[in-house]
Amino acid sequence: MTYQLSSALLGWDDIWPTAGETHLAHENVPVRFRILPRCAGWEVFRGKAFWGIFSSRAEANDSVRAAMVEIFASGGAAQLRFT
Repeated sequence: MTYQLSSALLGWDDIWPTAGETHLAHENVPVRFRILPRCAGWEVFRGKAFWGIFSSRAEANDSVRAAMVEIFASGGAAQLRFT
């Protein structure tokens, strides 16, 4: 039989894990992508690191979506934000 703990019995880090922490019950910190306009191109950041520059918004979006599919396939989480 499987028992589920109420949220009152879980620690804060079990509910909201922080990037870099290990051995958490619900560790699934999302990879965050940002797409920003930059002069005639579009910059993409993965987390806080520069990931690439693309000539069109569609090209940047397609590249990020492909990376997100790989992340989701391995059980990870990802988010995309246009700024």
